[in-house]
Amino acid sequence: PLLTLALLLPPLAAASLTGERRRGPSLPSPPRLADVPNSVRHVLASAASGAVGVTTLAPLEVMRVNMMISGRGWSLRRAFASLEGGWYRGNSADVLAAAIRVGITMPAFATYKRLLQRASEEGSSSSPPPEWTVLAAGALAGCTASIACYPLEVARTRIAVACDVRLGVLGCLASVVREEGPLALYAGLLTTLAGVLPFNALKLAAYDRLRTKAATLQDPARNGRPDLDATSVPVPLVAAIGAASGCFAATSCFPIEVVRRRQMAGEFVGLGPLSAVVAIARTEGARALTQGVGLNCVKVAMSNSLGFVFYELAMDVLRVNGRQPPWARSDRFPLPSLLGLKPAVSGE
Repeated sequence: PLLTLALLLPPLAAASLTGERRRGPSLPSPPRLADVPNSVRHVLASAASGAVGVTTLAPLEVMRVNMMISGRGWSLRRAFASLEGGWYRGNSADVLAAAIRVGITMPAFATYKRLLQRASEEGSSSSPPPEWTVLAAGALAGCTASIACYPLEVARTRIAVACDVRLGVLGCLASVVREEGPLALYAGLLTTLAGVLPFNALKLAAYDRLRTKAATLQDPARNGRPDLDATSVPVPLVAAIGAASGCFAATSCFPIEVVRRRQMAGEFVGLGPLSAVVAIARTEGARALTQGVGLNCVKVAMSNSLGFVFYELAMDVLRVNGRQPPWARSDRFPLPSLLGLKPAVSGE
Protein backbone atom coordinates (compact mmCIF):
# COMPACT_ATOMS: atom_id res chain seq x y z
CA PRO A 1 0.00 0.00 0.00
CA LEU A 2 2.78 2.45 0.82
CA LEU A 3 4.48 1.74 -2.50
CA THR A 4 1.21 2.20 -4.40
CA LEU A 5 0.67 5.51 -2.62
CA ALA A 6 4.22 6.61 -3.40
CA LEU A 7 3.72 5.79 -7.07
CA LEU A 8 0.26 7.35 -7.46
CA LEU A 9 0.51 10.38 -5.16
CA PRO A 10 2.65 12.68 -7.39
CA PRO A 11 0.39 12.42 -10.50
CA LEU A 12 -2.72 12.85 -8.32
CA ALA A 13 -1.20 15.81 -6.52
CA ALA A 14 -0.28 17.43 -9.83
CA ALA A 15 -3.82 16.92 -11.14
CA SER A 16 -5.28 18.31 -7.92
CA LEU A 17 -3.16 21.44 -8.09
CA THR A 18 -4.15 21.94 -11.73
CA GLY A 19 -7.81 21.69 -10.77
CA GLU A 20 -7.36 24.22 -7.96
CA ARG A 21 -5.75 26.67 -10.32
CA ARG A 22 -8.68 26.33 -12.70
CA ARG A 23 -11.35 26.76 -10.02
CA GLY A 24 -9.97 29.59 -7.93
CA PRO A 25 -7.15 32.01 -7.29
CA SER A 26 -3.62 30.83 -7.70
CA LEU A 27 -2.05 29.15 -4.68
CA PRO A 28 1.53 29.55 -3.51
CA SER A 29 3.55 26.98 -5.38
CA PRO A 30 4.95 24.24 -3.11
CA PRO A 31 8.72 23.73 -2.98
CA ARG A 32 9.89 21.79 -5.98
CA LEU A 33 11.78 18.53 -5.61
CA ALA A 34 14.52 19.94 -7.80
CA ASP A 35 15.13 22.67 -5.19
CA VAL A 36 16.07 20.06 -2.56
CA PRO A 37 19.82 19.29 -2.71
CA ASN A 38 20.68 15.94 -4.25
CA SER A 39 22.62 14.89 -1.11
CA VAL A 40 19.55 15.53 1.10
CA ARG A 41 17.34 13.48 -1.22
CA HIS A 42 19.91 10.68 -1.12
CA VAL A 43 19.86 10.64 2.70
CA LEU A 44 16.04 10.67 2.78
CA ALA A 45 15.79 7.83 0.27
CA SER A 46 18.31 5.75 2.21
CA ALA A 47 16.68 6.35 5.61
CA ALA A 48 13.17 5.57 4.34
CA SER A 49 14.27 2.33 2.71
CA GLY A 50 16.02 1.20 5.89
CA ALA A 51 12.98 1.88 8.09
CA VAL A 52 10.52 0.11 5.78
CA GLY A 53 12.83 -2.86 5.29
CA VAL A 54 13.39 -3.67 8.98
CA THR A 55 9.70 -3.26 9.83
CA THR A 56 8.76 -5.78 7.18
CA LEU A 57 11.11 -8.42 8.64
CA ALA A 58 10.86 -7.57 12.37
CA PRO A 59 9.43 -10.96 13.51
CA LEU A 60 12.18 -12.88 11.72
CA GLU A 61 14.78 -10.64 13.36
CA VAL A 62 13.38 -11.36 16.86
CA MET A 63 13.69 -15.13 16.20
CA ARG A 64 17.21 -14.77 14.81
CA VAL A 65 18.53 -12.71 17.75
CA ASN A 66 17.04 -15.07 20.33
CA MET A 67 18.56 -18.11 18.61
CA MET A 68 22.04 -16.56 18.48
CA ILE A 69 21.95 -15.59 22.17
CA SER A 70 20.34 -18.77 23.54
CA GLY A 71 22.96 -21.09 22.01
CA ARG A 72 20.37 -23.88 21.75
CA GLY A 73 19.61 -25.94 18.66
CA TRP A 74 17.16 -24.62 16.10
CA SER A 75 13.60 -25.88 15.91
CA LEU A 76 10.41 -24.43 14.50
CA ARG A 77 8.75 -24.64 17.91
CA ARG A 78 11.58 -22.71 19.65
CA ALA A 79 11.61 -20.14 16.86
CA PHE A 80 7.91 -19.32 17.24
CA ALA A 81 8.13 -19.55 21.04
CA SER A 82 10.54 -16.59 20.93
CA LEU A 83 7.69 -14.50 19.48
CA GLU A 84 5.44 -15.00 22.52
CA GLY A 85 6.57 -11.70 24.02
CA GLY A 86 5.58 -9.83 20.87
CA TRP A 87 6.29 -10.02 17.15
CA TYR A 88 7.66 -6.48 17.05
CA ARG A 89 9.70 -6.37 20.27
CA GLY A 90 12.35 -3.70 19.89
CA ASN A 91 11.05 -2.64 16.48
CA SER A 92 10.85 1.06 17.38
CA ALA A 93 14.55 1.00 18.23
CA ASP A 94 15.21 -1.09 15.13
CA VAL A 95 13.38 1.35 12.84
CA LEU A 96 15.23 4.34 14.27
CA ALA A 97 18.58 2.55 14.15
CA ALA A 98 18.00 1.31 10.59
CA ALA A 99 16.89 4.73 9.35
CA ILE A 100 20.02 6.32 10.82
CA ARG A 101 22.32 3.46 9.78
CA VAL A 102 21.15 3.19 6.17
CA GLY A 103 20.68 6.95 5.94
CA ILE A 104 24.38 7.31 6.77
CA THR A 105 25.76 4.18 5.09
CA MET A 106 24.59 4.63 1.49
CA PRO A 107 25.42 8.35 1.09
CA ALA A 108 28.73 7.80 2.94
CA PHE A 109 29.53 4.87 0.64
CA ALA A 110 28.96 7.04 -2.42
CA THR A 111 31.04 9.86 -0.91
CA TYR A 112 33.95 7.64 0.17
CA LYS A 113 33.92 5.86 -3.18
CA ARG A 114 34.05 9.17 -5.05
CA LEU A 115 36.88 10.51 -2.87
CA LEU A 116 38.91 7.30 -3.12
CA GLN A 117 38.35 7.21 -6.87
CA ARG A 118 39.76 10.71 -7.17
CA ALA A 119 42.75 9.76 -5.01
CA SER A 120 43.41 6.67 -7.09
CA GLU A 121 45.51 6.90 -10.21
CA GLU A 122 43.64 3.97 -11.75
CA GLY A 123 40.11 5.40 -11.54
CA SER A 124 38.67 8.06 -13.79
CA SER A 125 35.30 9.68 -14.31
CA SER A 126 34.64 7.49 -17.37
CA SER A 127 35.60 4.09 -15.87
CA PRO A 128 34.64 2.13 -12.76
CA PRO A 129 36.92 2.67 -9.74
CA PRO A 130 39.43 -0.06 -8.86
CA GLU A 131 38.26 -2.90 -6.60
CA TRP A 132 40.17 -1.76 -3.51
CA THR A 133 38.45 1.64 -3.49
CA VAL A 134 34.98 0.03 -3.49
CA LEU A 135 35.93 -2.39 -0.69
CA ALA A 136 37.50 0.41 1.38
CA ALA A 137 34.52 2.70 0.80
CA GLY A 138 32.13 -0.02 1.99
CA ALA A 139 34.18 -0.67 5.14
CA LEU A 140 34.49 3.04 5.98
CA ALA A 141 30.78 3.68 5.40
CA GLY A 142 29.83 0.78 7.66
CA CYS A 143 32.14 1.96 10.45
CA THR A 144 30.81 5.52 10.26
CA ALA A 145 27.19 4.37 10.53
CA SER A 146 27.90 1.80 13.27
CA ILE A 147 29.59 4.28 15.59
CA ALA A 148 26.78 6.80 15.08
CA CYS A 149 23.89 4.48 16.01
CA TYR A 150 25.49 1.78 18.17
CA PRO A 151 23.55 2.67 21.38
CA LEU A 152 20.30 2.14 19.47
CA GLU A 153 21.52 -1.30 18.39
CA VAL A 154 22.21 -2.13 22.03
CA ALA A 155 18.72 -0.96 22.99
CA ARG A 156 17.12 -3.06 20.25
CA THR A 157 18.97 -6.20 21.38
CA ARG A 158 18.19 -5.62 25.07
CA ILE A 159 14.48 -5.01 24.37
CA ALA A 160 14.32 -8.17 22.27
CA VAL A 161 15.77 -10.41 25.01
CA ALA A 162 15.87 -8.67 28.41
CA CYS A 163 14.46 -5.15 28.89
CA ASP A 164 10.78 -4.57 29.60
CA VAL A 165 9.08 -3.73 26.31
CA ARG A 166 7.04 -1.02 28.05
CA LEU A 167 10.20 0.97 28.80
CA GLY A 168 10.74 1.88 25.17
CA VAL A 169 14.05 2.85 23.60
CA LEU A 170 14.98 5.71 25.92
CA GLY A 171 13.79 3.83 29.00
CA CYS A 172 15.88 0.78 28.10
CA LEU A 173 18.97 2.94 27.50
CA ALA A 174 18.45 4.74 30.80
CA SER A 175 18.07 1.40 32.59
CA VAL A 176 21.32 0.08 31.07
CA VAL A 177 23.22 3.25 32.05
CA ARG A 178 21.80 3.21 35.57
CA GLU A 179 22.56 -0.46 36.25
CA GLU A 180 25.77 -1.03 34.24
CA GLY A 181 27.22 2.40 33.53
CA PRO A 182 27.44 4.47 30.32
CA LEU A 183 30.19 2.30 28.84
CA ALA A 184 27.65 -0.53 28.59
CA LEU A 185 26.05 1.37 25.69
CA TYR A 186 29.18 0.55 23.68
CA ALA A 187 29.69 -3.02 24.91
CA GLY A 188 30.93 -5.08 21.99
CA LEU A 189 31.75 -2.05 19.80
CA LEU A 190 35.17 -3.39 18.81
CA THR A 191 33.59 -6.71 17.88
CA THR A 192 30.93 -4.84 15.93
CA LEU A 193 33.53 -2.87 14.00
CA ALA A 194 35.50 -6.08 13.38
CA GLY A 195 32.36 -7.57 11.85
CA VAL A 196 31.20 -4.41 10.08
CA LEU A 197 34.48 -3.92 8.22
CA PRO A 198 34.38 -7.17 6.22
CA PHE A 199 30.56 -7.38 6.08
CA ASN A 200 29.96 -3.93 4.59
CA ALA A 201 33.04 -4.17 2.40
CA LEU A 202 31.84 -7.46 0.89
CA LYS A 203 28.13 -6.58 0.72
CA LEU A 204 28.44 -3.10 -0.77
CA ALA A 205 31.28 -4.04 -3.12
CA ALA A 206 29.35 -7.06 -4.40
CA TYR A 207 26.17 -5.02 -4.82
CA ASP A 208 28.01 -2.17 -6.52
CA ARG A 209 29.73 -4.43 -9.02
CA LEU A 210 26.61 -6.48 -9.80
CA ARG A 211 24.48 -3.35 -10.13
CA THR A 212 27.05 -1.78 -12.44
CA LYS A 213 26.87 -4.78 -14.75
CA ALA A 214 23.06 -4.82 -14.59
CA ALA A 215 22.87 -1.09 -15.36
CA THR A 216 25.25 -1.55 -18.29
CA LEU A 217 23.04 -4.30 -19.70
CA GLN A 218 19.95 -2.16 -19.10
CA ASP A 219 21.42 0.80 -20.98
CA PRO A 220 24.58 -0.19 -22.92
CA ALA A 221 24.97 3.35 -24.30
CA ARG A 222 25.97 4.63 -20.86
CA ASN A 223 29.51 3.60 -19.98
CA GLY A 224 30.57 6.27 -17.46
CA ARG A 225 30.17 5.89 -13.73
CA PRO A 226 27.90 8.91 -13.23
CA ASP A 227 25.59 7.73 -16.04
CA LEU A 228 25.33 4.27 -14.50
CA ASP A 229 24.35 5.79 -11.16
CA ALA A 230 21.52 7.58 -12.96
CA THR A 231 20.32 4.39 -14.66
CA SER A 232 17.41 2.59 -12.98
CA VAL A 233 17.57 -1.20 -12.67
CA PRO A 234 14.41 -3.40 -12.82
CA VAL A 235 12.98 -4.51 -9.47
CA PRO A 236 13.43 -8.29 -9.96
CA LEU A 237 17.09 -7.79 -10.84
CA VAL A 238 17.66 -5.48 -7.85
CA ALA A 239 16.03 -8.06 -5.55
CA ALA A 240 18.26 -10.87 -6.84
CA ILE A 241 21.44 -8.77 -6.61
CA GLY A 242 20.61 -7.59 -3.08
CA ALA A 243 19.86 -11.11 -1.85
CA ALA A 244 23.03 -12.59 -3.33
CA SER A 245 25.36 -9.87 -2.04
CA GLY A 246 23.82 -9.87 1.45
CA CYS A 247 23.85 -13.65 1.86
CA PHE A 248 27.46 -13.89 0.69
CA ALA A 249 28.65 -11.23 3.13
CA ALA A 250 26.55 -12.44 6.10
CA THR A 251 27.63 -16.07 5.82
CA SER A 252 31.28 -15.08 5.63
CA CYS A 253 31.06 -12.94 8.80
CA PHE A 254 28.53 -14.93 10.86
CA PRO A 255 30.82 -16.02 13.78
CA ILE A 256 31.68 -12.37 14.47
CA GLU A 257 27.97 -11.52 14.38
CA VAL A 258 27.25 -14.18 17.02
CA VAL A 259 29.95 -12.73 19.31
CA ARG A 260 28.67 -9.19 18.72
CA ARG A 261 25.08 -10.02 19.68
CA ARG A 262 26.11 -11.94 22.78
CA GLN A 263 28.35 -9.10 23.95
CA MET A 264 25.45 -6.68 23.45
CA ALA A 265 23.41 -8.95 25.73
CA GLY A 266 26.13 -8.68 28.42
CA GLU A 267 28.19 -11.84 27.77
CA PHE A 268 31.96 -12.00 27.05
CA VAL A 269 32.11 -8.21 27.47
CA GLY A 270 35.77 -8.10 28.57
CA LEU A 271 37.04 -10.15 25.64
CA GLY A 272 38.16 -9.07 22.20
CA PRO A 273 36.53 -10.51 19.06
CA LEU A 274 38.99 -13.39 18.56
CA SER A 275 39.17 -14.20 22.29
CA ALA A 276 35.37 -14.32 22.47
CA VAL A 277 35.23 -16.65 19.46
CA VAL A 278 37.73 -18.99 21.15
CA ALA A 279 35.83 -18.83 24.46
CA ILE A 280 32.51 -19.75 22.84
CA ALA A 281 34.11 -22.58 20.89
CA ARG A 282 35.72 -24.00 24.04
CA THR A 283 32.70 -23.77 26.34
CA GLU A 284 29.86 -24.51 23.90
CA GLY A 285 31.55 -26.10 20.91
CA ALA A 286 32.32 -24.76 17.46
CA ARG A 287 28.72 -25.31 16.35
CA ALA A 288 27.61 -22.48 18.64
CA LEU A 289 29.43 -20.06 16.33
CA THR A 290 27.25 -21.12 13.41
CA GLN A 291 24.01 -21.55 15.34
CA GLY A 292 21.24 -19.96 13.28
CA VAL A 293 23.38 -19.40 10.17
CA GLY A 294 20.68 -20.85 7.93
CA LEU A 295 17.95 -18.62 9.34
CA ASN A 296 20.39 -15.72 9.27
CA CYS A 297 21.10 -16.29 5.58
CA VAL A 298 17.37 -16.37 4.81
CA LYS A 299 16.77 -13.25 6.89
CA VAL A 300 19.71 -11.34 5.41
CA ALA A 301 18.80 -12.38 1.87
CA MET A 302 15.22 -11.19 2.37
CA SER A 303 16.31 -8.06 4.23
CA ASN A 304 18.87 -7.02 1.62
CA SER A 305 16.55 -7.90 -1.23
CA LEU A 306 13.73 -5.77 0.17
CA GLY A 307 16.10 -3.10 1.45
CA PHE A 308 17.82 -2.53 -1.88
CA VAL A 309 14.49 -2.66 -3.75
CA PHE A 310 13.05 0.04 -1.46
CA TYR A 311 16.31 1.97 -1.74
CA GLU A 312 16.36 1.93 -5.54
CA LEU A 313 12.65 2.84 -5.74
CA ALA A 314 13.13 5.72 -3.29
CA MET A 315 16.12 6.92 -5.30
CA ASP A 316 13.94 6.89 -8.43
CA VAL A 317 10.95 8.59 -6.79
CA LEU A 318 13.12 11.35 -5.29
CA ARG A 319 15.04 11.70 -8.59
CA VAL A 320 18.45 11.24 -6.95
CA ASN A 321 21.40 11.58 -9.36
CA GLY A 322 19.02 12.70 -12.10
CA ARG A 323 16.95 9.51 -12.16
CA GLN A 324 13.38 9.38 -13.43
CA PRO A 325 10.47 8.02 -11.32
CA PRO A 326 8.58 4.97 -12.66
CA TRP A 327 5.56 7.02 -13.80
CA ALA A 328 7.86 9.23 -15.89
CA ARG A 329 9.46 6.22 -17.60
CA SER A 330 6.18 4.62 -18.71
CA ASP A 331 3.52 6.02 -21.01
CA ARG A 332 0.54 4.65 -19.06
CA PHE A 333 1.31 2.77 -15.85
CA PRO A 334 4.43 2.40 -13.73
CA LEU A 335 4.37 -1.42 -13.40
CA PRO A 336 6.11 -2.12 -16.77
CA SER A 337 8.95 0.24 -15.84
CA LEU A 338 9.32 -1.34 -12.39
CA LEU A 339 9.66 -4.78 -13.96
CA GLY A 340 12.08 -3.58 -16.62
CA LEU A 341 9.58 -3.90 -19.47
CA LYS A 342 9.57 -1.27 -22.16
CA PRO A 343 6.16 0.30 -22.90
CA ALA A 344 4.57 -0.64 -26.18
CA VAL A 345 5.11 1.83 -29.00
CA SER A 346 2.18 2.53 -31.31
CA GLY A 347 2.59 0.99 -34.73
CA GLU A 348 4.78 -1.92 -33.54
